[in-house]
Formats: sequence, structure tokens, C-alpha cells
Amino acid sequence: MTGMLVYFHCGSNTGYAIESLEKVFYQMSKNIVFTDDRIHFGYTDLDKGFPRTLPAGFSNVIQFDSSDSSKESLKFIGNYVRDNQIEIAFGFDQPLSRPGYRTMKQAGLKKLISYWGAPMSSINPRWKLFLKQMEVRMKRYKPDHYIFESKAMADTAVYGRGIHPKDVSIVYLGVDIEKYNPDAGTYYAHDVFGIPRERRIVVYSGHMEERKGVHVIINAAINLIVEHGRNDVHFLLMGNKDGEEKRFEHMYHGTRTEQYVTFGGYRNDINRIFPSCFVGTIASTGWDSFTMSSLEMAASGLPLIVSDLQGLVETVEDKVTGSIFERGNHVDLARKIQALLDDQKLWESMSERSRERILSGFTADIQIKRLTSVLTDVCRK
Repeated sequence: MTGMLVYFHCGSNTGYAIESLEKVFYQMSKNIVFTDDRIHFGYTDLDKGFPRTLPAGFSNVIQFDSSDSSKESLKFIGNYVRDNQIEIAFGFDQPLSRPGYRTMKQAGLKKLISYWGAPMSSINPRWKLFLKQMEVRMKRYKPDHYIFESKAMADTAVYGRGIHPKDVSIVYLGVDIEKYNPDAGTYYAHDVFGIPRERRIVVYSGHMEERKGVHVIINAAINLIVEHGRNDVHFLLMGNKDGEEKRFEHMYHGTRTEQYVTFGGYRNDINRIFPSCFVGTIASTGWDSFTMSSLEMAASGLPLIVSDLQGLVETVEDKVTGSIFERGNHVDLARKIQALLDDQKLWESMSERSRERILSGFTADIQIKRLTSVLTDVCRK
């Protein structure tokens, strides 16, 4: 009876992005070991309670941190792996080396798979990459395989950390297409945020740190509203909390743009908000990945306009499901938005193709099937 442990680098009930993956990982595990009693989930702490994404009645949840080298932690995980006949471990963002690896392998673990939702390293010059490759080869206790959410992320493992290409797979994120779907003609977002219905909404949903490029979106809004005199567009920026939006207010306070920018906060109804928007944008200026929000927007029928960064360029088919603009160039972003505002047929085509692209390759079911296939292949070796 093979057991499987899925464990995270964070505590339980951390938030939205992890929650969507928890559901996927649970279904993947069910495909591998078949029954709940063989599936186990681990978190670095359980301070926020039992994971709300796991099924009612599921009880195999432990507190475990693979970076903890204390005797108590290592003894606990060793006994747990042995007692529950856990032969497969699937860890989130697990690096080349962790204290827990050796203990788990010695207790009977046969395969350790590391799933990454972020870049593993920067790309290294050839001489340094060679040294990294040697380091990987010398490690006895390490993950047997690595799964990344985009080609750009996988490249950081191969050309940055020195992981052999045969030990790397790419499995794109998937979205719930029943929850996120087009709903033409709705004005839900307009009515919730008090936005005039004649305005078409450009929406962003995500974190507010500098690298996410919120300032680029606001500058694009200023360009369209002040310099081009547009009054048929509105910018809705969601994800701000604890007053994070205040550091952007000086950019447009006291100007006409102030009436055309809304910070929507951290929402749990974005599946109803997106379909009433016009276009989605992600304007990151630093590293960004293949984001879940990009899939949710596209599944809702929104064309996407994204900056030309690593994983982001993989979220669209340029000039088909959306557009790619030069990172940090708010004028280029404004130009791409304006092209859609002025061409209804172009918008309709991109909207339709966005949804089609999701259905053909980026659903949650497809993600689960691909993860299951990768794990099955790895476990056979």
C-alpha cells in the first residue's frame, strides 16, 4: 500500500494561490494512490487551522518543515514516512538540499518530486553553471524530479541551478472553466464599484509590490485619459490591502484620471468581476511567472495585454489572444489598450480565442492529467 505525502513550504490556509493548487494536488494524489487513507498533506504550521480546501473527513494532515534539522522534526518525519508506508513525496518549492530529504529516503521514500511556482535561480554564465551541475551530481539525497509552471521557470533550473533537463518537466497551471467563464452583457463590476456602465474596464488582479508594475498601469491610464482625452475606459486594480493603494495616489490625485481609477481591494468574487471587464493586463517589470490570474481572465473571455517578461509571454498568443508590450513602457501599454477600444471586431476575435485557448490546454482537468502522467512516469523509473 503506497502512501503519498504532499507538503508545502508554508502554513495551512495561506491564501488564494495556494488553495487552487491544493485542490489540484489532492486530485492528482487520488489518481496516483487511489484512496484518501493513503494521501497525506503537510504544512510548516497549522496555526490557521485545518486546510479548508481538503475534503470533509480527511484527517491525514501533519505539521512538517523539510528545512527543520532538529532531532525532534527528523525523528517525527522518519517515523511518519515509515509508519504510513509513504513512498512518494511531492513538495512545493523544494530546493536541491534539505535536512528532511535524507531522513525520508532512509525511512522508505522512493521518489521525491519538487513542484516549483517560482524561478529556481538566475541564469548563470557557462563556467558557473558547470560548477552548479557538479554540485547537483554530488548530492546523494535530493529531489528525483522537478516540475515547473512555465518554460521560463524550467530554464532557471537547467541553465541556472544546473539541474539535468531529463529531471525537469513543465506542467502549466489550469483553471476551473465552470467557475471562470464569459458572461456577456453583465455589469457586475460596474455596479459593485460604482463605475459608469458606458466605460470599458481594464482590470488587474494581483500583488502590489514594485515589480508587479501597477505604476505602469496607472501611467497608461493617465496617457489615455489625460493625453488622449478618453472617457470610455476605466482602470480597476484589485489585490490591494492594508492601504497599499495609497502609495500610488500621488500619481493621479487632483487630475482627471482620479475619476477613472479604482482600487478594488482583495476580493473573493473575481470570477463575477472578470466577465464584466473589457481587457486584462499584467504589467510586471521584474520577474513574473505564468500567473493564475492570467488564466482566469482569459477563461472569462478577456484579451490579455502583458509585459514581455519570462513566464508572462507564455500566457498569451501574441496578436491572437492578446498583446505583448515592452516592459515598463506605459505608452506601449496604452497603445495596445486603445487598439482594442477602437476595434470591436479585434476585441471580439481576441476574446473568443482567449477562451478557446484555455479550453484546449489550460483547464484544471488538463493540469491534473499532466501532473498525474509526470508522476506516473517518474515513479516507474
